[in-house]
Amino acid sequence: MTKIKTQLDTLLNKEMDRKNFLQYSGGVLLAALGVTGLLRILLMGDKNQLDTVASKAANGYGSSRYGQ
Repeated sequence: MTKIKTQLDTLLNKEMDRKNFLQYSGGVLLAALGVTGLLRILLMGDKNQLDTVASKAANGYGSSRYGQ
C-alpha cells in the first residue's frame, strides 16, 4: 500500500504540461473503463435512450386493440 501511495505522490508532484496531463488522464480513464467498455458507451449511448422512449410510447392509450 505504501508503494502505491509513494507512486501517486510522485505523480501528483511531477510538473507536466497540458499534453502530458491529458495523456495520463486518458490512460487512467482507459484503465478504469477498459477499451470495450469505452466503445460500448460511445456506440450504444444514444440507442438506449431511443429504446426507452419507444417503449413508453408503445404503452400509451390506443396502443392495444381495445385502446387500453
